[in-house]
Amino acid sequence: MNIIMKKIVITIFCITCMSVSVIAQSGVRIGNYEFHVKKAEKDSAIQVFAEEDPCISCPSENETRSKPKTKIKSYPYHKSDFFGGIGFVLPDNSNNYYTVLGNKSISVDAGWMHRYQLARRFALGATLNYTYYNYKFRDVISDPSFRDEVLNSKDFTMEDVRKQVYRSHNIAVSAFTRFYLIPPKNRGNDGLYIDLGAQADVAVDMYCFIDTYSEGKKKFYNDYAFNPFIASAYIRAGSGSGAIFARHRLTDVYNSKVLPIDLPPITFGVQIIF
Repeated sequence: MNIIMKKIVITIFCITCMSVSVIAQSGVRIGNYEFHVKKAEKDSAIQVFAEEDPCISCPSENETRSKPKTKIKSYPYHKSDFFGGIGFVLPDNSNNYYTVLGNKSISVDAGWMHRYQLARRFALGATLNYTYYNYKFRDVISDPSFRDEVLNSKDFTMEDVRKQVYRSHNIAVSAFTRFYLIPPKNRGNDGLYIDLGAQADVAVDMYCFIDTYSEGKKKFYNDYAFNPFIASAYIRAGSGSGAIFARHRLTDVYNSKVLPIDLPPITFGVQIIF
């Protein structure tokens, strides 16, 4: 009986030593904590200590959190920009128009452009701007109707004339529809677009300017011969801050009852959005 009891005690002791040895090597994990058993070298005491694992869900020191995606702007929204542009008159040498110099007959636009983004590929817009027209004639002083009605029957010779132009300072408003070939990515970008619009001009100052060698500069005004209201249609294509345009005047600059010949109606040019 004593022999059996001794064998049982020895067996339990061996199992206990082996269990302690295994625990000391591998440890026990509970949640974020890992328990280790360590036996001291100089005595038989057993030390138990715990280590806390770092946050599993937290990023490492070298890892950066991904930035949240930018929320897409909802429609509709409004945007307003300052714009400026220059255009060149397309000469027309038919009998319906006075002959002008295309490279020196220009228009200048400056004002505000408003855009109302209604959908991803569609917007409505409007402009309020100042427009300056300068038509440089080739030989208007030789036309009898123009000389009698506008120049007060004053007879000029080509040798004496340095410059002959018609100038108009206008306040203009326009409305347009915008179609996007490439939609804007955000409010600061205009994508790739085409505008179709109509413009109305009211002249605040219009006159014929003749510069002569003998008598200097002269201005000739005629409220009856010059039409103060002008209507035009235009098309504009652009991307970002640049655009090209073509404008076609639908009404006459001159009163057809007095001056049967008018000015060329087509202007094309470039615009810059600031």
